[in-house]
Amino acid sequence: MRRRENFRLRITSRKALPMSRPPVITVLLLAGCYTYRPLANPAPPPGERVSAQLTTEGSRDLTGQIGPEVLHVEGQVVSADSTGLDLEVLEIESYRGIRSDWHGEHVRLPRPAVAGLQVRRLSVGGTTLLGGVLAGGLYAVYRILGGASLFEGGTGQAGGGGR
Repeated sequence: MRRRENFRLRITSRKALPMSRPPVITVLLLAGCYTYRPLANPAPPPGERVSAQLTTEGSRDLTGQIGPEVLHVEGQVVSADSTGLDLEVLEIESYRGIRSDWHGEHVRLPRPAVAGLQVRRLSVGGTTLLGGVLAGGLYAVYRILGGASLFEGGTGQAGGGGR
């Protein structure tokens, strides 16, 4: 008869599992909370992510490029001057709240077509709260599943006083 052996990971030192903070911080920033704030500068720099709210007339004039009844156009600024904005469009939103993803298509938004311009910024408070909730949840799961004893091995045999 074959004997089955169970192997468990046994960690004797906390240094055995190095915790790398930069990947954790990167994940939090990518999954972070963002807000849109009014743009102070009428000519945002290239690469800035903005959301442009269109006027009713501007939406009608741009129907051939972006589709009908578009309220918001979101994207990365390619260039901006006194006559308008060139965007790599990432998303549009209709008056009905329907969002459509785009893949960086270039669209020129004339200044008269834009009712308002907002810039995307990382919400430090929201991201910190998200990180705290995630860390607390992971710690709770760790404690519920047995904490450090989860990684410390026993003999691999079930209890009960058998041979």
